[in-house]
Amino acid sequence: MCTPTIQTVAIIGAGNGGKTAAADLALRGLEVRLAEFPEFGSNLDDLRETLVLRVEGAVEGQARLARVTTDIAAAVTGADLIMACCQARAHERLARVLAPLVRPEQIVVLNPGSTGGTLHLARVFREMGMDPLPLLVEFGTLTYGCRARGNRVHCAVKVGRVACGTFPGKALESIFPTLQEWFPGLVRARHVLHAGLTNANPVIHPPIALMNGARFENEGDKVLFYRDGVSPSVARLIELLDGERMALLEALDCPAQPDPVTSVQQGYADSTEYLSCYRDGHGFASFGAPSTLDHRYLHEDVGMGLVLYCTLGRQLGVPTPAAEAVVAFAEQIAGIPYMAEARRTPETLGIAGLTPERLGEYLETSNGA
Repeated sequence: MCTPTIQTVAIIGAGNGGKTAAADLALRGLEVRLAEFPEFGSNLDDLRETLVLRVEGAVEGQARLARVTTDIAAAVTGADLIMACCQARAHERLARVLAPLVRPEQIVVLNPGSTGGTLHLARVFREMGMDPLPLLVEFGTLTYGCRARGNRVHCAVKVGRVACGTFPGKALESIFPTLQEWFPGLVRARHVLHAGLTNANPVIHPPIALMNGARFENEGDKVLFYRDGVSPSVARLIELLDGERMALLEALDCPAQPDPVTSVQQGYADSTEYLSCYRDGHGFASFGAPSTLDHRYLHEDVGMGLVLYCTLGRQLGVPTPAAEAVVAFAEQIAGIPYMAEARRTPETLGIAGLTPERLGEYLETSNGA
């Protein structure tokens, strides 16, 4: 398969990750269109006249964009590559918006895929009659540790180790060299579910949020999420969840390593010990805490991430008692039946009932789930 030529990139999502990716890729000489859903159009207000993003930190410069728009169709039509930088809860909508627009020769990248996002897109695309599918790419985590406000971006970390998988897995080499030029920290994953299960947000965020809920609600932005929120007991729960994440990878015959090891490789931390990794890691140091638990740390990382751990674990025969307990606790705190909602499960990913062997074949070829 030939390596595609990519000159025009449409980025969907103008939050922290989307703006940082837009600035970084524009500074690399690509034509970048930054798009946002209409109800979040205010994210683009400071860019409409100048089209300039100012970025500092691990990425620096003044980046000129080709276009900013709330017209998703105008952004993606004719683009060589579409990169979505949005929360997992937006993937269903994203898939339904893109299905009539995307052409088979285009490439769709989820940065990040939030554990299974590309499979979710593939299921919806097929349900809506798309045949053949475009090449789908999943990054295991966002390629930046960043924050954006208006037309300014601070990129604390350009992440040094990000798993990259494609659907189908056999197509990885057709796009990986190009993507690695842009993101030198990318590493090859066997397939998109391998890449997705390197995402440690469901492992890290829920224990910190749930075990510090009163402090976050009472003190808000006076608290640093990692530095103040991680203690020995929090680190212990993170370690238990991380063990279950690794067990899922091993059941899929994929390599697994503790997330603190990955965090050091990514540039977030200096210690591979759970407590000091997150509490003392320099790349985690500046991130503030939310002032509410009505937040993606529960809605996405529990309601989609840990729910997938539990349901995929049942399918693969992998016990997930820590994840089950955290989901149950979060349901009581949030008043939301995350498990019953089933927003990310083997069923939503189109892989329900597949044995590990058959699942591996499907992820490699994309044929016949």
